Amino acid sequence: MRDSSSTIASQAAWTWATVLIAGCATGPAGATRPEGRSSPPPTETAARPPVEAAPSVRPTAPLPPPEQPGEPLGRLPWVNPARCLLSCTYDPSTSLVRINDRGDPDAVGPHQVHRSIQEPLRALVAAAREAGHTARVSSAFRSYEDQARLFRGMKQIGRAARPGHSEHQLGTAVDLRLPTSAAIGWLAEHAASYGFALSYPEGKQRITGYRPEPWHLRFVGAALAEVLRQNGQTLEELFREKPDRAESGSCEDCPLSISRTRCGAVTAAGRCKGTVLAWCYDGALATVDCAVSHQRCGRQPDAGEYECLGPARPPAE
Repeated sequence: MRDSSSTIASQAAWTWATVLIAGCATGPAGATRPEGRSSPPPTETAARPPVEAAPSVRPTAPLPPPEQPGEPLGRLPWVNPARCLLSCTYDPSTSLVRINDRGDPDAVGPHQVHRSIQEPLRALVAAAREAGHTARVSSAFRSYEDQARLFRGMKQIGRAARPGHSEHQLGTAVDLRLPTSAAIGWLAEHAASYGFALSYPEGKQRITGYRPEPWHLRFVGAALAEVLRQNGQTLEELFREKPDRAESGSCEDCPLSISRTRCGAVTAAGRCKGTVLAWCYDGALATVDCAVSHQRCGRQPDAGEYECLGPARPPAE
């Protein structure tokens, strides 16, 4: 569905520099460019994770040019275990609105999102419910301090990003509660129509640096979201192919040391400790517990790298 509300939100939602937090070069009044570092993070030659090549049997859909009418301009924030927001403690609070778990505006709602994505998010949740899936918002904006508390208190290894590295700090990323595998499948197929992309799909933890989270969405605008869906790409893959479309910080301006982590003795090939996969991701340590996807950690026989192996079991209907 591409109604006028999602088109308007697509145009508005990309500020981060002089822009919306999803990362455009123009945006609504009141959006300001955070101060920060634009240089890429330090890397190690042997620390680059493999990036899956696009299947040769399927042509790649072209990326919409930045100047295309109705699409946002400029570069998008690029975060992963090695890259922070351009300003590590970036805070879009003045542009946030409160919502309830259906995405409706609610002065006492438990969640906050950037105002530009409120309507497309509400429309997405409503469409899911109309399709028979009781989806609801379970998490949205988190500040640098919120993410630090979550990271410190999280018992599950790899469950939370380090502060400064989370898309939730943008205000344009949300987690949805999806009760069934059918709901997960519906979201993967229809989220792009409302301008949302899946950041961490199944089987791409080596590329994204994070465990699979089929409920985690980021608003990027309908045109770009559809290109990513057609190509089977994540934003991480797009940014690696076209780094001029992204911007990130080095993490050196982060106030907390937990925002920075080195690989130590762990190499890009990785290692297993029980079900936990650890590997050096562009010079930063990344960890994923394979058990959350009902998989085991092991060495790939051909590549010699460690990976989450075995079929993932879908949630019960």
